[in-house]
Amino acid sequence: MHTTKPTFFLILLWGLLPTFAQKTVSFAGMDWYVRNGNGGPGPNQWSDADDQVWVDGNGDLHLTIRKIGDTWYCSEIYAQQSLGYGTYQFYVDSPLENYDPQIVVGLFTYEDDQHEIDVEFSKWGNPSNPSGWYTVQPPPYSSDNQQYFDLNLTGAYSTHLFEWNNSSIFFQSYHGHHPILPSASYLINEWNYTGSQIPNAGNERLHLNFWLFQGQSPTNQQDAELIIKRVFYPSSLPVSFFETNLKVTSYPNPVSDVLYLELQDEMVNVNFEIINALGQSVYQGNFVRHTSLPTSSWSPGVYTLKVESQGILHYQVILKE
Repeated sequence: MHTTKPTFFLILLWGLLPTFAQKTVSFAGMDWYVRNGNGGPGPNQWSDADDQVWVDGNGDLHLTIRKIGDTWYCSEIYAQQSLGYGTYQFYVDSPLENYDPQIVVGLFTYEDDQHEIDVEFSKWGNPSNPSGWYTVQPPPYSSDNQQYFDLNLTGAYSTHLFEWNNSSIFFQSYHGHHPILPSASYLINEWNYTGSQIPNAGNERLHLNFWLFQGQSPTNQQDAELIIKRVFYPSSLPVSFFETNLKVTSYPNPVSDVLYLELQDEMVNVNFEIINALGQSVYQGNFVRHTSLPTSSWSPGVYTLKVESQGILHYQVILKE
């Protein structure tokens, strides 16, 4: 008895260690799990190595597909909790339509194979296929639950989002990065799904992954990298700003050298703060009706303007070129 109990305890503890030791990465205001091991989709090998998945000094997420020895490794991160109904928005900084035909970019919520909302970019092994795909799982796939489209990007920047509630999922893709959605001239594609397969919120997780279709190696045999500059989700800062009694105007956006802030209402004790993508405060001050803020020393990326007055909060997203 005295010899078997410690042995059983050590075996049990050893079996639990991978769960306790799962690697995490901080990105877009929260901690994410980093996937490691093998399995679908694909199936593929997944790596949590520091040179496979990382967040750089500007707060940008890097996911890679790399060959080490004879094995190709893919990468994925996923949220630690359900984020629920609302808007999910992604700023991508990679030429999505130029990836090898075997490569897949996935921006999606997932509970199981029957409850999944996908924004994906891939040619699914066929160079003649379009690159953009919106899908509401499960299969079979048809125009009822999937739409595909060409991207025709003019650069690496693109914005993709879906607004999810219990009666619809509205997908959109735009050229460039836009905290406030631009005119239709920037629109790549949009699709409103109102079918019967809309998943309920509560058990899903947000996933970002970069993988190989059917687990097959890239036809060009080259490593690849995906950069995601920012992700917005329902419990984070909003796409544009909260509707509050504080009427704040900021311009230009994106900003280069000077950010101008205007407070339209006569209010007292108004404070503001600029927060970078890592959650660090880069400037704090008191608001006057007209404020100019030099930005030439800021690193390019996404910032948040936080304004507070007598318990009222206002948030707005600022892009620095």
